[in-house]
Amino acid sequence: MTQMLYTDNCLRYNVTYEILGKRSFYINKNYGDMSGYTVILITDDMAENTFIRNIADFILTRGCKNIVFCGENSEEWQDIFDLEDQEINGFNDMTGYEDFAVTRRFEDLEELPDEIESCWNDVLILCGNRQIMLDCREILEEAG
Repeated sequence: MTQMLYTDNCLRYNVTYEILGKRSFYINKNYGDMSGYTVILITDDMAENTFIRNIADFILTRGCKNIVFCGENSEEWQDIFDLEDQEINGFNDMTGYEDFAVTRRFEDLEELPDEIESCWNDVLILCGNRQIMLDCREILEEAG
C-alpha cells in the first residue's frame, strides 16, 4: 500500500526573511550552520562585486548547498556565487567540483511559491529591499 502525504501549507512555516543590508544580515548570529537551508536571493539591484562575494562567502562557508536567485540581476549574482563556490570548495580537474553548491534561477517572482514547495529544508529569503520582502510575503499569502 502506498501512502501520499500532501503538505501544501506546512512548507511555508519554515520560511525566514532578511533584507540584504550590510548591517542587518551580518549582525544576525542565528545563521551558524546553514547546511539545512535553501537560500533564495531576490534582488533587482546590481551591488558591488565585493558585497556579493561577501554574501556568497557568508552563505557558502556555513555549508549551504542550495541557492536560488531571482531578480533583474540574478544571472550576475549567480555567476559571482559560482566563482566563489569554486574558490571555497575547490576544483579538481579529474572529477570537477569536490563539494559544490547547487545554484539555479527563476525569472518571475510569482514562481516563488513553487520554488518554496520544492524545498525540503528551511528556507531563507534574502531580499534586496523592504518592498521586495513585502511582495514576497504577499505572493506567499495569496498562494497559501
